[in-house]
Amino acid sequence: MNQITRIMNRAIKYSALFFFLLQFSFAQLSELDTRCLWIVRESMYNEKMINSALVYAYQSGYNIVFIQVRGRGYAFYNSEIVPKHPKIATEFDPLDYAVTLGHALGIEVHAWVNSYILWSSKTPPENPEHLYHTQKGWTEANIHGKMDSQIKLSEPQSPQWEGVYLSPTHPEVNPYLLSVYSEIINSYNIDGIHLDYIRFQDEVYGYNKSGMAVFENIYDINPRDIVRGIISPRFGWSQEFVDSMYVAWDKFRRDAVTELVRNIYHEVHKPGHNIKLSAAVKPNIIDAKYRWYQEWDKWVQKGIIDFVVPMNYFKEIRDFNNSVQIMKSNLAQDELEMVVIGVSTYKILLARLNGFKGVSIFSWDSHKNNLDWFQPINDALGHPTFD
Repeated sequence: MNQITRIMNRAIKYSALFFFLLQFSFAQLSELDTRCLWIVRESMYNEKMINSALVYAYQSGYNIVFIQVRGRGYAFYNSEIVPKHPKIATEFDPLDYAVTLGHALGIEVHAWVNSYILWSSKTPPENPEHLYHTQKGWTEANIHGKMDSQIKLSEPQSPQWEGVYLSPTHPEVNPYLLSVYSEIINSYNIDGIHLDYIRFQDEVYGYNKSGMAVFENIYDINPRDIVRGIISPRFGWSQEFVDSMYVAWDKFRRDAVTELVRNIYHEVHKPGHNIKLSAAVKPNIIDAKYRWYQEWDKWVQKGIIDFVVPMNYFKEIRDFNNSVQIMKSNLAQDELEMVVIGVSTYKILLARLNGFKGVSIFSWDSHKNNLDWFQPINDALGHPTFD
């Protein structure tokens, strides 16, 4: 089958699905109380760019925008902690401007902050005060002990490598990140904090020496010995003990991430604050828990987050629905109401058919030069663009 035939077959399949969904009455589609739009940092450099994004969000009926204000370890706001992005004029505060404009338009403005990922370019940060340069010992390490700070950025990396991460288990990382969030919370009249990359890069990470030392101090076991098979019945350990150490090591990594979420939640809900906490999360609850150590179902169940946004971007409907069914099997109805689905066009209707009352679209930036691309999305949202 040639490429053109495959494309045509896929187009026919999706068109058939779309028209099938249209046969449902609107009574069968949940009303969307929450309509979110991600706005990436490249649209935050100046007033004109912010105007374009927020005015479009208003005209299209979005009531929440996630504006990225910390990316690649740079701030898109005035900070005493994080260096400002070099493309932003010294006197300009993108976050302050966006909050003022968003509120004037009746839109909630949530500060979208990348958490553990620190850098992902092929060249190092130009600012010598960037955390990449000043705190190399805080970066993540893989199972072989190689730290992200040791990676030559200019060389080709594996397809799975996302960038340089901070280590969630390093004793100084979570307190630092909490200070970053606290500064934003206490300095700006934002409506929400939106966490991103609030997870490990993958299951083969977590081997920062300082983080492992914390685990070893608790259990008197080196985590690398667990995964290398040294802690094994072959060397006199009981199978029960070996299994318990695998469980403990995984839990230790999950708990490090959950600890930061819990502390940020307590910060946003201090007296005098009216701020929501949300997070962009992996869509499959099971994979999120065991591969990325992102136990977001627990965050929802423990009430340490106000809502989550599973990034359910799967191309295949089967994979999309599988993630949705896992959510519905693991979360109670009131917990499902804390889920806002991150989706593409036709899947908005699938999300609504499954009873979800909130969706988030990624992203304004990817198609801002072709606004016609958004029209099917606006139609599926039930809020067509204003004249």
